[in-house]
Amino acid sequence: MNVNWFKNQDNIVYANTQEFVDNFSKETGISNLAEKIEEFKKSPTADGVTVIGRKRTSVKLLVPNLTFNEKIEMGENVWIYMGENYESYCLY
Repeated sequence: MNVNWFKNQDNIVYANTQEFVDNFSKETGISNLAEKIEEFKKSPTADGVTVIGRKRTSVKLLVPNLTFNEKIEMGENVWIYMGENYESYCLY
C-alpha cells in the first residue's frame, strides 16, 4: 500500500456507512461487516484488520492517517481497501 494511491481521487469512493454497508456486505459475503467496522472504529490500529467473507473475498479496514502517519483528505475515517485494482471506500 502506498499513501499516494490513497491521495488519488480516482481510486476513492466516498460512501455513507448507513447506506453502503448492507449492500456491500451481501456482495462480499461478509455478513457481520457493520459490526466489524464499528469494532475497528472504536479501537483502530495502524496495521488495520482483514475481514474475510464467504465468497472468497477479503477486505482490509484501515484508517489511512494511522497507517501512513500522514494526513490525507478524510483519512481519519475508516476505509475499506480491496487492493490497488479496486476502488477504496472511505466511510463517513
